[in-house]
Amino acid sequence: MSAPILAGRIDTHADGATFDTLTAVARAAEAAGFDALILDDSTRPAAGPGRFEATTLAAALAARTERIGLIVSALPADQAPYHVARIVASLDHLGRGRTGWLAGTGDPEGRTAELIDVARGLWDSFDDDAYVHDRADGLYWRLDAMHRLDHQGRHYDVAGPLNVARPPQGHPVVAVSGPALAAHADLVLLDDPADVPGVRDRAPGAKILLTTPAGAGDLLAASGADGLVVDLRDARDPERVTAAGVSGRPHAPTLRARLGLHRPAGRYADAAVTATA
Repeated sequence: MSAPILAGRIDTHADGATFDTLTAVARAAEAAGFDALILDDSTRPAAGPGRFEATTLAAALAARTERIGLIVSALPADQAPYHVARIVASLDHLGRGRTGWLAGTGDPEGRTAELIDVARGLWDSFDDDAYVHDRADGLYWRLDAMHRLDHQGRHYDVAGPLNVARPPQGHPVVAVSGPALAAHADLVLLDDPADVPGVRDRAPGAKILLTTPAGAGDLLAASGADGLVVDLRDARDPERVTAAGVSGRPHAPTLRARLGLHRPAGRYADAAVTATA
C-alpha cells in the first residue's frame, strides 16, 4: 500500500502573514515531506480582503521551493476559461510540473464542470513535441502539432489554441472540494469520511483526501481515503504533523507522479498515430 498523501493548507489571509512567513511555512512543509500545499484565498476574512492572491503567491513560492506541489484555489468566477488555462499552465511551467488547480465545489448549472473540460482541452493545444526550437531551419514549432479546440458549450464558446506550450504534467492536477465534481477531478477534497465510498465508485482514478485535524491517522485508515489535508498556521506545524506519525510520499519529478496519477496523453495523440500509420 502506498504511503498516504499529505497536503497542507495555508491561510493566506492570516493576521500578520507576510511573504517571508508564508515562505517559511512552505519550506518547512517541504522539508517535513509534505506532498503539496493548498493556497486557498477563496474565503475572505470578515475584517477585509486578503493580502495575497493565490496564483501570484504560487508563482513566488515556486521560486523559493524545489519539490513540494503548489495547488492554487479557484480563480475569480468571472475569469474566462482561456485565462484560467493560461495562468495554470504558466504556473506548471514555472514550477517544473508541481502545479495543481482547486477548481471549486461545483454548481447546479454545470459551469465549473464545463470550465474544467475546456481548460483541459486548451492544455492540449500543442502536442508535447510541438516546439522544436530549430534555429538553423527557422522553425520554432510545428504547425501540424497545433490544435484548435473550437469548443461550443452551454456556458462557453472557446476557439483556442492556447498560446502556451503543453504543461510539463500534460494537464496540471485538477482538484475539487466536495463530492459533486468528483468525476471531473484528479484529486477530491472531502470533509465527511462517509462520502469516500461514493466518490471512490464515481471517480475510481481520482485520489481522495480528507480535510481533518492532524493526527487523524486512525480516521484515514478507517475511511479508505488516500491522504489528509491539515491546516498549517506557522512554520512549526509541519514538523508537529509528521512527528504525530503522518508522513507524505517520496519525491517524484512532478506532482502527478508524486500523487500516483498518470500523465495524460494529448487528446490528439491517437489521431496523429492513426494518420501516420
